[in-house]
Amino acid sequence: MSKRHIFLIGTVLTLVRIGPLRAQQGGTPGGEYYIHGIYNPTIADVQKIDRRPEPVDTLLVDRPPTYTVVNATMPIVPKADSIAPVRLNVVQANERLYHGFVKLGYGLYNSPLGELYYDQTRSKKNGYGIHLKHFSSQGGINDVGPSDLSFNAADLFYKAVVQRHEILGRGMYDRQRVGYYGYDPIGFDTLDLPEPSAKDIRQVYNDIGFGLRVRSLYSDSSMIGHDVRVEAHHYTNATGSRETNLTIAADLSKQQRTETYEAGILIDNNVYHGVPEGDDPEFDMNGTLVGLIPGVSTVGKRYRVRVGAGIYVDALGKTTFHFFPQVYASYSFFDNILVPYVGADGARERNSLRSLTRENPWTIAAPELANTSKLYDIFGGIRGSFSANIGFDVRVSTSSWKDRVLFVTDGYYSHGNQFTIVYDKVNVLDVSGDATYDDGSGTRIHARLDIFSYHMQDQAEPWNLPPYQLTVGAQYSLREKLVLKLDARLMGARKAFSPVFSSVLDDAPSSAETVDLKGFFDLYLGVEYRFTKRLTVFLDASNLSASKYERWFRYPVQRTLVIFGASYSF
Repeated sequence: MSKRHIFLIGTVLTLVRIGPLRAQQGGTPGGEYYIHGIYNPTIADVQKIDRRPEPVDTLLVDRPPTYTVVNATMPIVPKADSIAPVRLNVVQANERLYHGFVKLGYGLYNSPLGELYYDQTRSKKNGYGIHLKHFSSQGGINDVGPSDLSFNAADLFYKAVVQRHEILGRGMYDRQRVGYYGYDPIGFDTLDLPEPSAKDIRQVYNDIGFGLRVRSLYSDSSMIGHDVRVEAHHYTNATGSRETNLTIAADLSKQQRTETYEAGILIDNNVYHGVPEGDDPEFDMNGTLVGLIPGVSTVGKRYRVRVGAGIYVDALGKTTFHFFPQVYASYSFFDNILVPYVGADGARERNSLRSLTRENPWTIAAPELANTSKLYDIFGGIRGSFSANIGFDVRVSTSSWKDRVLFVTDGYYSHGNQFTIVYDKVNVLDVSGDATYDDGSGTRIHARLDIFSYHMQDQAEPWNLPPYQLTVGAQYSLREKLVLKLDARLMGARKAFSPVFSSVLDDAPSSAETVDLKGFFDLYLGVEYRFTKRLTVFLDASNLSASKYERWFRYPVQRTLVIFGASYSF
């Protein structure tokens, strides 16, 4: 900075201190200023504009969109088509029922068949009906004695609903005639002896009975449900043996939440008078079997468990007491697709003249009776369904039976053409399988296979009991016009006890032997053709393999039996 500049600044500062400024008018723009005193410069306050953000409350008007369709017309040429006539099928709420049904047929070996059903049809209060049946045959079996047979049966019933109870009464009668044809007539021809008379080889069984049942129909589960049954039979044969049996059974149950309490009561009285053939004396065997079967079961969403017992007092001969535990449990997987189960069972069972001759009609005239105990039956398996149409059940069980009934060929009351009864303790292992198929449109198939293994205590063999058995049943319906039925039975080889006679004149056998009975396959085929809903023709053919097999030793069955007939509803 030059000296001149420094001098000018000092002069200005001196003037400021001397006195106030005095402005001269008329000078340079802005005027002249005379400054007197001390100069203190200050900055004036600045007035700033406050521009803070403020919300703007703006209402937006909702304007819905509008759509417009441009009308367009497409010309359609009218065309008239012929319409086929349609038959209107009106299905009634309930199909029509007919009061009566009659079935008549005739077959080979002079075999007539007749059946009649007649009932009241539908009713909300009561119902009644009758069923009559006849079947007979001349036999036609070669190399044995006369094998003719006949069967007649009549069954009447009346049912009524009274004060939330169903009452059912029945009257029954059947008559069965068979011949003891299981002997070889050549032995009589060889010795030039007459064959046994018809009276000696013919047996007739008559059964007269009635039944009464009262069953509760409560809708309230808190009530004690009950099912009481009374049944009586008077059973006789042509030899003179007779039996009167009265059975009273009741089932009581009460449900409380998921538990159900049950009690079964059994009173079985049997009066039996035996009249043997020959010179043996007549005898009586009377006894009463009383049973109490309590139990409790619980059911969950997937499981079911039952625990109970069978308690029996048997007064046949000497009085005995029997106790059998009963247990069952099952569990459901995948909505009942697979249901495994286990259990144990036991019971005391009545053997009577009626039950024995129903199983084997060629039994001796007066067999001795003893009741059977199922000491235990321990089982386990799995059942379920592969689909909505296919179901199955596979099961394994081991059981022990005391006084199990076995039929052996008699050698004292007959010439080997009748059966007597022996009782033995038998242990049985049973492996079984069961399968069903039903497509819901007329096709049904059912098959069951049982494989048995026996262990005897006293007897050498399980006489006449099969080692395995297969049964198959099928039915097919074609548009409800043609119906086909098929039944097949396969039974394995069995062991039979056979007394050996040196001559037909012998009163007692000289020895005994074990005979192997061959296994057999029996096939039945039934065909029905329905002309109308009321008229049907049928053809039944049994033993299509035409095999002369023996279910019981020395008793072959008829070869192929064909029966043709018709049925009509009225």
